[in-house]
Amino acid sequence: MSTNNSPPAVIDRKRLLLNRIIIVLLTIGGVCSFYTKLKGITQDTPCAVYGIDFISYYTAAQLIKEGKGSAIYAELTNDFSTVSSGTFLETAQKAGFHSTPTRYLYLPVFLAPFSWFTQFSFPTAAHLWLSINSIAIILVIILQWQIAKGLPHPVLRLLLLIALNLASYPLFYALKLGQTTIIVYLLMCLIYWLSLHNREVLSGIFLGIITALKFSPLLFIVYFLYRKRYRLVLSSCLTILLLLAISLLTYGLPLHLRYWNYLTKLSGVGIAAWSNQSIDAFMLRLSTKESILHFHPLRTPLFISLLRYLIALSVIGTVFFSLGGKEKRNCTRLYPLEFSALTLCLLITPAISWLHYFTLVNLAIILMVTAYVHLPHYRRWFVLPLVLLGYAMSAFHLDWISLIELFGQGYVTRLLTSFPTIGSCLLLAVNLSLIKTSRTVFTP
Repeated sequence: MSTNNSPPAVIDRKRLLLNRIIIVLLTIGGVCSFYTKLKGITQDTPCAVYGIDFISYYTAAQLIKEGKGSAIYAELTNDFSTVSSGTFLETAQKAGFHSTPTRYLYLPVFLAPFSWFTQFSFPTAAHLWLSINSIAIILVIILQWQIAKGLPHPVLRLLLLIALNLASYPLFYALKLGQTTIIVYLLMCLIYWLSLHNREVLSGIFLGIITALKFSPLLFIVYFLYRKRYRLVLSSCLTILLLLAISLLTYGLPLHLRYWNYLTKLSGVGIAAWSNQSIDAFMLRLSTKESILHFHPLRTPLFISLLRYLIALSVIGTVFFSLGGKEKRNCTRLYPLEFSALTLCLLITPAISWLHYFTLVNLAIILMVTAYVHLPHYRRWFVLPLVLLGYAMSAFHLDWISLIELFGQGYVTRLLTSFPTIGSCLLLAVNLSLIKTSRTVFTP
């Protein structure tokens, strides 16, 4: 009977070499995959028309420029996603967009940065926006390299971050759509890095910007209030109020009343389409027979609506309960896990959370891994496989059209198209277990 007589140092060197080989292979695979997809980014697919979200910002800015601001919030029809008639559509197609544009859903003030693009035709403007987003991805990776300093070997750390980001389909999806998600992703990384280094005011300003844009980051303002980081909370709230004031003074009250009326109509509906990856959408896909290829606004029974809100609030409540008391003990060690948990919570609890939002899963995983390396070896064995599985479910692309053609629109397909939701829920569960474990290990 043979035994393994290799000394621990030799075994550790073999594991280190294996880890390095795996990271290098993952990086090569991620870069090759991203390069292949990037070459065909302007080719339209059934799931993603190039620049289809950027055209909504571009068109709304053009309408403001032409004095037709009342047309930027197009009438809600049986298709939540696109605008198929009216001034908005005509303006988009006149600019050179060949398909039906998506809706503009933000405060009017966020049109100001996009007004510069209107001096170009849409194809040129879309390529410029693509370049800006590509630069933002590079900045994200550089910033994450600083964030993940707890990981050994700077070169391998960089390769791991490149692999993690470039292999993510939601990131590429956001890039292809021309979404603002990559900018939000960069700002989220900045918020974490600045708040970690006690740059409260600047971190709060960035948090205020993305909260005014997307609303759901309000969850972080509540968290920082809970942690008594009052300067950060105050700067966030003042930034939101300042943006609202600038918006009102620049674009007038009638347009904002139209905006709030628009949001009121949208808040009472649900979307079961595959691209909506919230818990709410997951429940709708399983409880309705609506096509998961279409973006029809659904009016759901009161009982189902209450159940959806209850589940979302339960997830948020569980996360905050897991944060523990307000003491600052071990705050630095637990902060990455807390920020990661809130990021995942932000993705899955809103009524609408589009697939490209799941780019933020990358940040959550990076923060989890930086905490993971500090755990004792005997507590790590169950974490890494679950994190990899959660990442794979959230980041890898399934060919939705082929799946539906193969399986139809039964429960199997509805579950498969909900993998990002399920994967993020798995990551959140692992994250909360790491918070509990870290308190057990590191609290005297």
